[in-house]
Amino acid sequence: MSTTKMGPDWLDQRIQNKEVVVIDGGMGTELERRGMPMDATGWCGLAQFSHPDLVRTIHEDYIRAGADVIIANTFATARNVLEPMGYGERVAEANRKAVELAKQARESAADRPIAIAGSISNMIADSQNHDFIGKVKSDSKWRRPEVLRATYREIAETLAESGVDLIALEMIQRIELLWPTVEAAVATGLPVWIGLSVKRRKSDQAWAPFEYDDVSALPLFDETPKMGAGLIAVMHSPVHDTGPGLTEVKKRWRGPLGAYPESGGFVMPNWQFKDIVSPGELAEAARGWVAQGCQIVGGCCGTGVEHVRALKSELPAKLPA
Repeated sequence: MSTTKMGPDWLDQRIQNKEVVVIDGGMGTELERRGMPMDATGWCGLAQFSHPDLVRTIHEDYIRAGADVIIANTFATARNVLEPMGYGERVAEANRKAVELAKQARESAADRPIAIAGSISNMIADSQNHDFIGKVKSDSKWRRPEVLRATYREIAETLAESGVDLIALEMIQRIELLWPTVEAAVATGLPVWIGLSVKRRKSDQAWAPFEYDDVSALPLFDETPKMGAGLIAVMHSPVHDTGPGLTEVKKRWRGPLGAYPESGGFVMPNWQFKDIVSPGELAEAARGWVAQGCQIVGGCCGTGVEHVRALKSELPAKLPA
């Protein structure tokens, strides 16, 4: 078992007691499902300005459905998203506002301890190439290591100052971005979760990052356990690949495990709500992940409040003996 903290003391204690902890579902896709238009460049990064009440309400709904950890709407609020959108001067404000809305939801809806995670992703928006780092044009400044280090340091420090309980690194797919992102998060002194987004290629079942068929995901599996995180999760990965992904992590990592998969598909900037896993199907799959030793379970893009409610009601309270 890892000795690195993975959250507030109460959450650490629950993990030490072998309890299963439910986290929330998707935020960006839930905003879209409830009628908020997605930005063509920055996805849901400005939702806390345009639709603050909706962001707060979704957090509240997840808490009431049983989530003990909610993730602030900061997946798309780093400078490498907001500056290309023309909102570079509002980076700190966007992150502070997102955390404040999560705190307000906790205050109004919680009857138990709730942890707030600040999300940091490797999403980069750059003119017509608004996608992840591998698809950003080669001469973009966002490919420069020193720029990326400063970007991740800025958002990590802002989230820490805003009062999040932990930092969740989400949709980690590229080994060249793993180190600077984790270094910035760990430097805050907060607990850090690392979320790997992976899949098995249809052609040969080899492991690849979620967005990239031409890259091996094995370096991600190999390097992540060295980073000083408190938890490693397989997240925003296909439901059917999440269990095998946890198996790969367990070959290299003895600490706490998390799982929160996606369902559906994405055509920027809109989620495609097709063939979404049902709440019962997600809960059934999650029982298998718990049997593998996974203690943090939730959903990512495409999943919603009903999925969290099913996880809360259908998962065992503790890992199997």
